[in-house]
Amino acid sequence: MAAPVMNPAITNTYITTGASKATNVREDLADIIYNIDPSDTPLVSNLPRKEAKQILTEWLVENLAAADVNRQPEGFSYRADPATRPARLSNVCQILTRTVTVSASLTASDTVGAADEFDRQLINRGLEVRRDLEYAVTRDTVKDTNDPRGMAGLPSYCSNGSAGAGAGVMPIGDGSTAHTPGTARAMTLAMIADAVQQAYTAGGKPRLGILSPALKRTFSGLAAVGGAGNTVAMDNILQATTPKPATYVGAVDVYLTDFGPVEMAPDIFAPAGQLLIVDPDRAEIAPLPGRDMIQDNYAKVGDAESGGVIFEGCIRATAPKAHACLFDLS
Repeated sequence: MAAPVMNPAITNTYITTGASKATNVREDLADIIYNIDPSDTPLVSNLPRKEAKQILTEWLVENLAAADVNRQPEGFSYRADPATRPARLSNVCQILTRTVTVSASLTASDTVGAADEFDRQLINRGLEVRRDLEYAVTRDTVKDTNDPRGMAGLPSYCSNGSAGAGAGVMPIGDGSTAHTPGTARAMTLAMIADAVQQAYTAGGKPRLGILSPALKRTFSGLAAVGGAGNTVAMDNILQATTPKPATYVGAVDVYLTDFGPVEMAPDIFAPAGQLLIVDPDRAEIAPLPGRDMIQDNYAKVGDAESGGVIFEGCIRATAPKAHACLFDLS
């Protein structure tokens, strides 16, 4: 049996709500500011850093002669083989920055979330620049020396992999061309295996896959076709955490390919229809000296404090054929 409803408060009762609510109740504002926006950057976080020396940074890449039959006569006299001629690749250092201006009055006020509002804002700008860098390096943008300069993303150095049927064309592989879009197609395990094989055959050891959250779900639901055309559950995807200290947060599918495991990491900054397969030992983030996520205070203008976070650099694909990319995935 329900309990009886009591009568309302008597007239002029001092309460916390209504037209005559109390005016001397302290507000309950938590002394923290919650940030839901993700800041995980799996590609940037997994690549080593090696400084660039100039705005246009260049590096040399060479290929060994293909293996072939090698039988020589006894007492042979030598004949000079062609010298190895390395190719010169390059990328352009791009400036990324986020800025903030905080009034002196706000700095002097008692604010929530940090003792110094200017410092808190600078920390947020740094996280934003790192997100912008992840966005840049995961796209097949091409290098641009015009001001404002633009770096080429790692996919534009990938000639291994595949693009959609029809007009789809892979990048040349030197950062000067993007892929030409083709007809969108569903991602398959065969596509991934072919791309990994191409990179492995070229000498790479790809072990990191970068893909959008939507493609990550597609990958996790892939099935293999067994004997007699029967569909069987994928059993060579192990749900696991990385055995080394994690540099990103979230579930990782370890895909056991014929050429070693590849960790499939979801990346919210990756293009929707692209799977980038990376050998982390054959690429690096190359900032200019003193320009790697630095905090800078700007000249004071008026009664306020201004500053920002700056990154100037690019990505270097030190062995482009060690990577692969699948474009035009639906």
